[in-house]
Amino acid sequence: MSCEHVQELISPLLDRRLAAGEREKMLAHLQVCRKCDEHLEAIQNQRKALRRMDCAPVPAGLTAQLRVMASHERERHLSRATLAARFRYWSGRMELMVDNLMRPFALPFAGGLLSALVIFSVLVPSLSFHHNFGDEAFFTSPDGEVVLVDSRGGYVQAGYLDPRILPLNIAIPDNSNAVTLTVDENGKVCDWYVSRGQLTPELLNVVMFSQFKPATNFGLPTAAKVNAVQQVLPGRMRS
Repeated sequence: MSCEHVQELISPLLDRRLAAGEREKMLAHLQVCRKCDEHLEAIQNQRKALRRMDCAPVPAGLTAQLRVMASHERERHLSRATLAARFRYWSGRMELMVDNLMRPFALPFAGGLLSALVIFSVLVPSLSFHHNFGDEAFFTSPDGEVVLVDSRGGYVQAGYLDPRILPLNIAIPDNSNAVTLTVDENGKVCDWYVSRGQLTPELLNVVMFSQFKPATNFGLPTAAKVNAVQQVLPGRMRS
């Protein structure tokens, strides 16, 4: 083997990608050729120096974001895999379209209700109303609940320490981990951040796999934010 050919095969030799016969020929050549042996040693030193270099820090939420993107891409891929999956996908699209077409009929009623509320509030300035989550006439927040699967495969309601979905106008308890979710007009989580405590596996599952009824603005689906909250036992809260 020539020195030029041996030096070209040094990297494959170090990566253990050479056949047994060719590797033996190279090792025999390196034992008698000082020039090729020095070239091999130089490449080995370069590799050792590269291994000692500091690695760039990875953003804290990158792993979770990649997992969320992968789960959404997998869901899109599965929706086209079989005829039944395609039927479920298009039936959901049709249901949303029909719902959007029917909502504008509620606008005249909502307009009259708004006028009545304005006049009534002028006549009685001290009167105030307490609205529950999603009761506003023109804007509704994302709606959803956490559904868990027990050991037998059945669906059960979330317990006291399991994640709950809360609107932004309700204060997050101090002894809680919370994630603020941005839900798009299709009811899927498009952005999120940890607003209190830490990201637990249960909250990550809510981020990755949850499907919401989207918020509406004047009857049309729109993006909005909501909190996923998981209470923890006293003394186990991490900052």
